Amino acid sequence: MKYSNIAPPEELQDFYNKALFYAAAAHNGQFYAGNLPYIMHVCMVAAEVLAADRVEPLSNIKTAVQIALLHDVLEDTPITKEEMLEHFDSKVVSGVDLLTKKDDQPLLKYLNEIRAGGSDIATIKMCDRIINLQKPPVHWGAEKIAEYYEESILILEICEGGSKYVSERLKRKIELYEEMFMKNGN
Repeated sequence: MKYSNIAPPEELQDFYNKALFYAAAAHNGQFYAGNLPYIMHVCMVAAEVLAADRVEPLSNIKTAVQIALLHDVLEDTPITKEEMLEHFDSKVVSGVDLLTKKDDQPLLKYLNEIRAGGSDIATIKMCDRIINLQKPPVHWGAEKIAEYYEESILILEICEGGSKYVSERLKRKIELYEEMFMKNGN
């Protein structure tokens, strides 16, 4: 991937911008929620992480915000870990890799590995699910909506040690999702 390297990061916003530029280039041409550029999704996840850090400081916000912005690069683009390591610290790439569900990886194993990756990784996973708990795609049927709901509960149960604030926020989003999209059959 062609990537214009910006100056080495020093402050939080520099770390954010470096990862944002990389993620934007990696996800170029991908879409979120129909017709929005995919970068909107990763920015919203990063905003959740930044808000969480203000309430309960993460162990390393500079690393966490980069992981949040890059969390789908390995999963949704042809970029490899080796390519990412040319631009980012190994802790960032390891975090992104932990958040990348492999095709043959059972969900429970994936989530337990996230939890084992530390509270920051678990918090980022919960922030990602908070953002994803929006109106389901129109092509999802009741069974897929219920499956996503159950998966969200499992994420909360396994990752809730990451951040009490984010856990409570995810719990409220799950309740709202249930109320809006499952009970009414929408």
